[in-house]
Amino acid sequence: MALQEITFTARIMVDENDDINGEHLCEEIQAYLNSAYYYDEPDDVERAEVTGWNICNPFKFNSFISKEVY
Repeated sequence: MALQEITFTARIMVDENDDINGEHLCEEIQAYLNSAYYYDEPDDVERAEVTGWNICNPFKFNSFISKEVY
């Protein structure tokens, strides 16, 4: 099965003094994606991979309300 590309966008409200590290966010998303695979899966399984990031201020988003503290 061939991989397909998706784009995931989230709105994050921050204080003007917050320093958001886009690379670290990618690392956390990659860790989440990696958790979907088992250690005994064959090496030829194509695994999901974060390939880039961008911090911007787009205007249209789906709302997200956290249901718990993560």
